[in-house]
Amino acid sequence: MCVKEGLPIKAAIVDDLAAERQQLCRLLKQYEAMPLEEASLNVTARAASAKQPPFIQVSEFDSGSALLREYTPGIFDVVFMDIFMNDENGVDCALQLRQMDPHVNLVFLTTSAEFGVKSYDVRAADYIVKPATMEKLSRALGYCQLAPTANEPTITVTVMNQPLDIALHLILYADYSNRSACIHLMDDLVFVTGKFTALADQLTAYPQFMSCFKGIVVNLKAVKELCTDYLVLTNGERLPVSRRLYRQVQHQRLSLSAGALREVSL
Repeated sequence: MCVKEGLPIKAAIVDDLAAERQQLCRLLKQYEAMPLEEASLNVTARAASAKQPPFIQVSEFDSGSALLREYTPGIFDVVFMDIFMNDENGVDCALQLRQMDPHVNLVFLTTSAEFGVKSYDVRAADYIVKPATMEKLSRALGYCQLAPTANEPTITVTVMNQPLDIALHLILYADYSNRSACIHLMDDLVFVTGKFTALADQLTAYPQFMSCFKGIVVNLKAVKELCTDYLVLTNGERLPVSRRLYRQVQHQRLSLSAGALREVSL
C-alpha cells in the first residue's frame, strides 16, 4: 500500500491487551509530531517542502479475527500484529491477511527476540519486541514501503479533463451507470471520462479483473464469496454474476487463489 501525498497513513493495531494497544498509539502520535529529518519513514515521494511525517490514523482491534472480518484490501497502509493472543496465533492471521492483501505493510509485535518471526514467509517488514519504544517503532516504519514504487500496477484514466493514476489493488470494480463509466474504490467513486469499453479493456488486461455481468468488471482479489448468481465483495457489497460467465469467474478466481497461496509459501 502506498501513501499518497497529503493523505494520512492508516495504521491498524491488533493486540488482545488494551494497554499494549494504547502504548503503541501513544508512540505513533509522538512519531507523527517528529520533525521529518528525525523520522525513519520512507517519504521519498512526498513533497520536498514537507517538514514532518504525515498524519497517522489509527484503528484498534483486540483480535486478528476482528481485523479480518472488517478488512478490505488497501484499507490500511500498515498493520501491527501481535503474535500471541488469546486463542489466536498472529502468524496464522497474518497468512490470511497476506492472501487478502499482498501489498499491506506488516509489522509483528512479540515478547521474545528469539521467536523466529522472519522465518514465516508473510513478508513482514519488521518485528517489534515488547515493550515498544520510539526507536523500535521508527525503525519498523522505516522498513515499511510507505511511498509509491515504480512497479506498482496502475491504470491511467481521465477525470474532469485531467489524467489520474489509480493503483489496481484499490479498485473493487468498475461499472457503467447513469451514462458514465465509474470506478468503485474502497471508500470513493471515480467517474471516468470516456467509454466504459475502453476502461474495461484497461482493467481486463490484468488477470485479476474480468467481466462478471454486462457493464461490470470486478477485481477478483476483492471477492469474498462466489455464489450461483451473485458474488460478495470484501466490503460486503453484492454484484450480479451472469450464468454465462459464472464458470469463467469461478475458474479464474480459483487460479488467482492458488497463485496467491504459492506466493505466500515461496
